Amino acid sequence: MTRVLRSLRVAPAEREAAAMIATQLSRPGDPVRTMARVGALLTPYFDKETPRALREIEMEDWADALADFPDWAIERAAKWWKSADNPQRRKRPLEGDIAERCRIEMRAVRATRVRARSGWAGTDAPEDRERCSPEAAARAMRATGFSPAEDFTGPKRFGATETGQSATDEQRGAA
Repeated sequence: MTRVLRSLRVAPAEREAAAMIATQLSRPGDPVRTMARVGALLTPYFDKETPRALREIEMEDWADALADFPDWAIERAAKWWKSADNPQRRKRPLEGDIAERCRIEMRAVRATRVRARSGWAGTDAPEDRERCSPEAAARAMRATGFSPAEDFTGPKRFGATETGQSATDEQRGAA
């Protein structure tokens, strides 16, 4: 899908396929599977003294936070949290941590949906334009006040005088 997004010339069939895939990849996950995945993620962090009723309320909070995300994004986010790529992996994750990572995992899907809604602007072949000759470019540069490259003497400093020195440097030299 990311290859289709990068292409400026996408065939209508590819556009439709990408939009259909994005829709399928965006389908919210199964709540039971989500809770099982969250339970597996949090197992190393569980406190055995916590009452079951509090644990159930906590799982409801997780279910609410992750309700809009597909199973694959939750799975990838959970695996990322435990991986060496996450410097926070030794800490217990909060719902927002995993939801934020799910958003990152879904960037390509979100971009595809945006492109599909906007009509895939920019996918038509650009117009062939005649290249500008060096002479025409030089005329255009002179007309806008730029001097040719051979006249370039280096960057001018703010407040510099004709000699290229700043006014304070010239005053020091005169004193």
